[in-house]
Amino acid sequence: MINFSFKKLSIKSKLIVTIMGISTLMLLSSLSIFMSSELISLKKTMLEDLSTLADLVGKNSEGAIMFLDNKVAGENLLALKAKPHIISTYLFNNAGQLFAHYNRDANTLSLTKLPHNTKLLTDSQTEVQFYLNDQIHLIKRIIFEQDKTLLGFIYIQSDRDIYWQRVSEYIYTIIIMLSFALLLTLALAYRAQKIFTAPILKLLTSMQFVSSSQNYSVTLKTDHNDEFGELINGYNDMLRQLDEQHQLTKNYQQDLEKRVAERTVQLKTARDEALSASRTKSIFLANMSHEIRTPMNAILGYAQLLQQSDLDKEQRRKLSIIDNSGSHLLSLINDILELSKIEAGSLELSTSDFDLVELVQSIENMFKIRCDQKKIHWEVFCFSNHPILVKGDQGKLRQILINLIGNACKFTDQGEVLFKIEQIDDNQYKFTVKDTGSGIEEEALSRIFDAFHQGRQGELKGGTGLGLNITQRHIQLLSGELQVKSTINQGSEFFFSIELLPASKSFIFSQATSSSMYTLKAGTQLSALVVDDVKDNTDLLSSILTRIGFNVSTAENGQVALDKIAEKCPDIVFMDIRMPVMNGIEAIGHIRQKYSSQQLKCIAVSASGLKHNVQYFIDEGYDLFISKPFRFDAIFNAITETLNVELQALEDNKSPIEEAKLSITKQTPLKLDKQFIQELRQAAEYGQLTELSKLLTGLSTYGEAGQIIASHLELLISSADLDGILDYVENMINE
Repeated sequence: MINFSFKKLSIKSKLIVTIMGISTLMLLSSLSIFMSSELISLKKTMLEDLSTLADLVGKNSEGAIMFLDNKVAGENLLALKAKPHIISTYLFNNAGQLFAHYNRDANTLSLTKLPHNTKLLTDSQTEVQFYLNDQIHLIKRIIFEQDKTLLGFIYIQSDRDIYWQRVSEYIYTIIIMLSFALLLTLALAYRAQKIFTAPILKLLTSMQFVSSSQNYSVTLKTDHNDEFGELINGYNDMLRQLDEQHQLTKNYQQDLEKRVAERTVQLKTARDEALSASRTKSIFLANMSHEIRTPMNAILGYAQLLQQSDLDKEQRRKLSIIDNSGSHLLSLINDILELSKIEAGSLELSTSDFDLVELVQSIENMFKIRCDQKKIHWEVFCFSNHPILVKGDQGKLRQILINLIGNACKFTDQGEVLFKIEQIDDNQYKFTVKDTGSGIEEEALSRIFDAFHQGRQGELKGGTGLGLNITQRHIQLLSGELQVKSTINQGSEFFFSIELLPASKSFIFSQATSSSMYTLKAGTQLSALVVDDVKDNTDLLSSILTRIGFNVSTAENGQVALDKIAEKCPDIVFMDIRMPVMNGIEAIGHIRQKYSSQQLKCIAVSASGLKHNVQYFIDEGYDLFISKPFRFDAIFNAITETLNVELQALEDNKSPIEEAKLSITKQTPLKLDKQFIQELRQAAEYGQLTELSKLLTGLSTYGEAGQIIASHLELLISSADLDGILDYVENMINE
């Protein structure tokens, strides 16, 4: 099927089609009118001829009818053979009986009486005409002229062959005339369309030439004074303007190329300087990572060792704060010195298993001193005092909470600061920090999380305006959203919800990992070599391994380590990376040439703990990597993982919390005031740790027994063991 579209035709074709269409329509209209007129005239002429013939036959048959001579009448009718279109002719007397007839076909049945159509004849009507089966029927009276007597009727039947023959002749004539006229019109249209298309084609050819050659100086000449002339003149004006613009562009391009060449040289120089600065930065970061981590290793390591010594409860609490704060400082240093994070401009999640309650307790201890100094009420509420083992980015969460609580403490001069944790779904936890401080202006709330933006109170208190922006980014990284409600002079409330998945089944929780010590099972004899050029680090790690039960030897560099290994191969080697004479990478290369990983386990212990370096150390031949400063549990895990040995906890090394729980069964009988007991019970039921701490001061009035009870309760409060506190208080009341 051909899909014709007039819009897709060329202007030449459109003009020809339009002219031909109009001409055809006019010719058909004219010929149709002419043919209709001719056919109407032909029909009228045939009827008039048939009526005249009936008159002649009637006149000739008057005598025969009057004298009842059928034979003469029949002979008169035979004269109609000369008219081939006459089918039948009948003569009827005035009574309507057949008198004579003529049939062109001898087999045609003759009528015996006049048809019923004679009813249509009236006194004023001498004949009637009608059509039947494509035939013309005419019935006419035969009137004697002398006395106007009705002699009878003549009935003539005629076919229409002459009519249709004449119609065919007209159609053939019209077709011939129309074909000739259309051919002539086509020839004239083909020539006439050039009047319109020639200027357009000329213009199109010029446009194609200009487009391909980019030569805008070529213009067209025209002798037209009509719209085509105006079109060509407008086209020439456009070419002149384009030529001017082309020259300007060409000159500008030449100038631009010169500028680009100059800028390219400048950018190349700047790129080289940037690469040099980047290399310098990387070297600086690597050196800073090592230099900062090295003293932090000693600080945190000896803080953990001190927790194993004989300390009173207050010393243990303060040492725990130092240890937790140092760990947080180390996590911040790790973020700052993580080269991949700085270069990418974004932070990444570092998930691990941890105890949410332990995190809350460390933060509670951290801010309790600050709130006490400002004499504001510090309250912490956690939905559970039992261990909540979860998997997430503990460092990010710790930094978020420290930023929010730090802001609350900074902007609160009186009243209270509340830190609250709720479990709103299976793995969804809501964190809320609420204060009664100065509040935030309504117009500043919409921009409170923008970088470098501070409200009026923030400007008064000082700061960079980056804290909330960084906090919001960290929360978004944890798939949460930080929200705020605030009223000026009444306080603010910051809250967010994040998902923390359950910790892995292999995660073994210890409420006081830093204060727990493990040792080899009895009968296990293992040796270790500690290789480090810093004596403090060597002494620290040697002390830990010795307490675990290893026979420890030391070396100050890789070369000395190789000599000692050749002299006596140890079970495990803890080796620093950066050392004089021979570093850890060179040393592990020599070790692996002689000893496989099955024969000798080697642990890399380095302050260069950037994440992209860890896999490098493993690929070089080390079995495991431990970053400085290290936690004791990292040493314990390294030993159990690489040597496939089991460690057992020291029986005499109980945490202060464990000691407090054991001492609950050794309560000292004491008679307390009923009002005081009620206040203790209420504070324990509602988990008001701060209120409990205040009530403990009242126990000192009860002498040594009161001080013992206060000591037990203080240890339970420091661990936020609400159930243990409530049980202890209930036991006191029952007694």
